[in-house]
Amino acid sequence: MKRLLVLLSVGVAVLGVGSVHAELVGSDSFDYADGAFVNQYNVEDATGLTGGQGWDWDNINQVHTGTVSDWDCLWGNTYIENGSLITDNGGALRQYNGPSELWHENPETDERIGAFRANGAVYYGVTVTPLTDGGWFGISGYDFPDERVFAGMPWQSGLWGVEVSGGDKALSAFPVEYNKASRIVSVLDFDGDQLRLWFNPDQNDYDNGVGDNTSDIQLAYVGTNWNTAVRLASGGKTQWDDLVVATDFATAAVPEPTTLALLGLSGLFLARRKK
Repeated sequence: MKRLLVLLSVGVAVLGVGSVHAELVGSDSFDYADGAFVNQYNVEDATGLTGGQGWDWDNINQVHTGTVSDWDCLWGNTYIENGSLITDNGGALRQYNGPSELWHENPETDERIGAFRANGAVYYGVTVTPLTDGGWFGISGYDFPDERVFAGMPWQSGLWGVEVSGGDKALSAFPVEYNKASRIVSVLDFDGDQLRLWFNPDQNDYDNGVGDNTSDIQLAYVGTNWNTAVRLASGGKTQWDDLVVATDFATAAVPEPTTLALLGLSGLFLARRKK
């Protein structure tokens, strides 16, 4: 799954047909040197991990700025191994736009400019392989320094699910299997007041909003917080690949645009969308 970046722009163009508002916010296949460590949170460093595509999204003006964010280590062990991000009782976070972080600087920081301001929908797609059982692992949506929503394996559940941080959670019937890669896609739907999750989505899956989607799990969410960054984290050792943050389901769902483009399957993710 390490070729996501090579033809991601092609895959997004194909998938974007008929989806006016589809936009790639950022993607990363973690093709960095082995042993590379991400930076400490809120410390700017020219040697930080800044690869991938996007991560320069100005959500106010709906444009890419050309200045990208870097990965931040929130705590614990976060490093690159064999072209994947590894978290081991640790977490790594990346903002949607530029190197300047948090909200207290004037003029507005890059993180603030890239924020989804309690409206729209933010989709997360990632390929995850849990390696050791540390009680939990998952992908989270952040509001500056605060975690707001979570998708993956909630604490000691043994099942795939979604959770409002410090609040309700919804679990699927799908058990977590260790040492096995799975693709998950989740959405924070501010407009529809809902969290949704797809487990290993395929060309038959779609999302047209609340009440018209193929998601495996749904959970009410009425938060009015902002959404500024994505976090990958785990209690045990976990491997992460092919992360995508986007404003539409199809872009986030596809784990390997190169393969789908060659097979002519990309457009099928939109086949069941409303005309």
